[in-house]
Amino acid sequence: MNLERLQTDFDSSAPAPLHAKLREALLAQILDGILQPGDLLPSERQLQSLLNLSRPTIRQAINALIQEGLVQRVAGKGTFIIEPEKIKTPTGLIALMVSRPNFHFFYPQLAAAFDERVRAANYGMVMSLHGDRVDLLGEGIEGLLLTQNIVGMAITPPRFGDMERVIQRLRQTGVPFIFIGRHDGAVQIDSVAPDNQQIGYQATRYLIDLGHRRIVHLGFSDYSTGRARLEGYQLAMAEAELPARFVPILEHISTTSSGIDDESSSERIAMPARETAVSLLRESDYPTAIFCFNDIVAMGVYKAAREVGLRIPTDLSLISVDNLPTVTHFEVPLTTFALPGAEIGRQGANLLLRHIAGEDMSPQQYLLPAPVIRRASAAAPSQ
Repeated sequence: MNLERLQTDFDSSAPAPLHAKLREALLAQILDGILQPGDLLPSERQLQSLLNLSRPTIRQAINALIQEGLVQRVAGKGTFIIEPEKIKTPTGLIALMVSRPNFHFFYPQLAAAFDERVRAANYGMVMSLHGDRVDLLGEGIEGLLLTQNIVGMAITPPRFGDMERVIQRLRQTGVPFIFIGRHDGAVQIDSVAPDNQQIGYQATRYLIDLGHRRIVHLGFSDYSTGRARLEGYQLAMAEAELPARFVPILEHISTTSSGIDDESSSERIAMPARETAVSLLRESDYPTAIFCFNDIVAMGVYKAAREVGLRIPTDLSLISVDNLPTVTHFEVPLTTFALPGAEIGRQGANLLLRHIAGEDMSPQQYLLPAPVIRRASAAAPSQ
């Protein structure tokens, strides 16, 4: 067992009962293959010393793993990892409903981690796409409830449409549900998502600390993620006593489109971003740095900078969000934030499983940090 990782996973996990946090930290090493059948778990005394937990709390976590058929207690010898049953009949299906599978790079990571957790708990998973539209989400929910043995739902709130009727319908069904991957502070729904306000704040502070004073944010204000990143940008600029300038893009996007076609979705962002950035960069007092809503927006800004004859980062610094695989291959690799897709998937599954198990708790809203990946696109402004 990796005791250092056990302590890190336990300390960094979302708020939850201590026995549940210990179970999840042990389960992670079983699922990752660090703990193999026949391996001996640390003793209660070792875990007590390492994690500062009581014996009853430790026993409760171990007993949960015993009940799941993952470990076995042998009198006088200790607790051992055992070979799980090769064939298990799922006790029900959990639905994961997201906007699209690949447009945001963290969705595949989220889905894989979510699936791993629910299957470890002996549930199956079904995935559905709603194309960022409430009407398609509503149709998908009704279809799943009619045709599948759905015991829980994890939903990325769509960008377009009012969710109130959908939320009411879900509450009427009694099926546990959470929001995942996107957070709307206006509604009290259990959710696990990136801390987008903190991302906006840290991205802007990064540019300010490099010495930039004319910093523009290119983004969106028509849905929760865009608003949160904008709020973080404005907060950082206000603290530094600098004038904030938000330039919205893509306000004309059609809400009748399915939004599921990844390639067209990217083009619908990159092209307007390029057009907006060209106008911005042709101003006499153009910004020396831009905080881009995401990497697709940044791609448009790269094209605009090339078109108007500006060099990155000599004339213009860029910072963004998503950490798409392509950004490392740019002529000037992009500094960006890596959204914690896998961790959102794991913690979202854990939260939903607690609801399915009948745990009584007030709405839990977890906002997870995203690390900045420093590359060459952001530098001190040229003298």
